[in-house]
Parts: sequence; C-alpha cells; structure tokens
Amino acid sequence: MKVTLIVLLVFVLGFILSEFELNPKDDSLTQRYLMPFFSESLEAGLQSVLADAEVGFLGGADEAVRDPAPQSAELRRVIDGDTIDVFINGEVERVRYIAANTPEFGEPCYQESSLANRQLLEGQTLTLERDETDRDNNGRLLRYVFANGVLVERQLISLGYAEVVRYRSDDNYYQEFRALEEMAAEQGLGCHATGIFDDGSLVR
Repeated sequence: MKVTLIVLLVFVLGFILSEFELNPKDDSLTQRYLMPFFSESLEAGLQSVLADAEVGFLGGADEAVRDPAPQSAELRRVIDGDTIDVFINGEVERVRYIAANTPEFGEPCYQESSLANRQLLEGQTLTLERDETDRDNNGRLLRYVFANGVLVERQLISLGYAEVVRYRSDDNYYQEFRALEEMAAEQGLGCHATGIFDDGSLVR
C-alpha cells in the first residue's frame, strides 16, 4: 500500500510539472512550496517502507531461530542406548539423544545400556525437546527425550549407562550432565566399570 502511494506521488508530481510546464530550477512561488511538499512526502514514504522491510526481516530471523515447543511422540522402537524410533507428525522418525552417548553394538556394556534405555521408555508418554540443532549429519532428529516428564538422558548418565558429549552448540543441560557423569564415574556405576567411556573425548 505504501509503495503504491509513493508511485502515485511521483506520477502526480510529473503530471503537474508537465501540465504547467514548470521547471524544477524555477524560483517561482509554486515551485518554492510544491517541490518541498513532494520531496518531504516521498522521503517520509520511503523511510516508512524501509522501516517496515527491516522489521519484517528481523521478525523472519526471529522465527527461524526460535525453538519450537516440545512435541509429544509415540515410541516405536528402541535402537540402542541413545537412539530410538518414534511416531511424530504423522511419520516415523529416528531420534538421537542430545548430549548422551552409549556404547555401540559389539562394545562392552552395549546390551546393558540398551536395556536401561528400553526400561525408561516403554509404556511411557514421550515428549521431545529441541535444542539449537534440528538434525544430525545422518538426518536423525536431535532431541532431549522425556518419558512421563523424566529426562531420559539425565537418567542414563546418572545411572552410568551413558557418557556426556557436546553436540555443537546444543548444551542446555551440558553442565548438569557433566556433574552427574563425574558422580557416576566415581562410584563405578553402570558402564563406567568397563572403561568404555575413558576415551577422553567430550565432543561429537
């Protein structure tokens, strides 16, 4: 709408100058008041359009980075200690836990960590919470998983079945998880007794 008005102002100014054969350099009374009026109107209109464009741009950026609300999901399959399949938004998605890493297939404590994960999840209402990153390089959703309001990553780490890792900037619970892991390691809980987590790496 504002752009249309600016175009009309330009058109009207051109029409008046042409119709009355006015020269913009003339110092007549008409020119002295007519030109400033149109100039001020055009300047105000352009500033208004630019301001709207800036607000729209910034608003779009906010929408892009704003984290969506937690979502409910239905458990379909437990893959291992830190990965599950869920039914969400009308389709099955693979979910990788954020900040928690458990032994891979064939490694010590794989079965135990997978079983611990299953026991925390089965028969529970699941809620998925996002951090900064939506998906990993394998296309899996990166989420914190709550089972009936209990944060599964927190439970696995405190019981010693998962180690803490940092995924990019996804660190909402990182410091808390590190403290829980240290306590579990000191007590030799879960998988810590096997030494599987003693790789010295905290980043994925």
